[in-house]
Amino acid sequence: MTDDAPQLGPRADFSVSCIVDAPRERVFAAYTDPAAIPYFWAPEGVIIPPESVELVPEPGGAFNMVMMVNDDSYPMTGTFSDIVEPEFVQFVEPGLGIVCTISFHDMADGRTEVVVLQTNVPEEYRGEMAEMGWESSFNRLKGYLA
Repeated sequence: MTDDAPQLGPRADFSVSCIVDAPRERVFAAYTDPAAIPYFWAPEGVIIPPESVELVPEPGGAFNMVMMVNDDSYPMTGTFSDIVEPEFVQFVEPGLGIVCTISFHDMADGRTEVVVLQTNVPEEYRGEMAEMGWESSFNRLKGYLA
């Protein structure tokens, strides 16, 4: 955890997954392509203006984007700590100290299992609402890749 992390509840891991009808290389490519991010990264009802996305998908690289809900904007930033094509991307959210690893598992039938594991997640960012947000994002990913 960083010194500038907000004071939030107890921390723990959070994980969620889905199966996508697309090959692993294509799913990995979506998560590392700045032009693809606005189509699926956020839950339904949240807009990411394409011009707000900056993404350098390499260890030490960063991403920045803005999530819009109605007239409210929520910047999201992260620093990639590790990337192994087409296996996983890992990033850290500065200020929160959350580490997120998104892995892509080849199902050998043209499908991919996407597994999100977040560590050091404050209590306020886990649970049913977090699961619903990721599920919504996964639904958008499936639509984007269809």
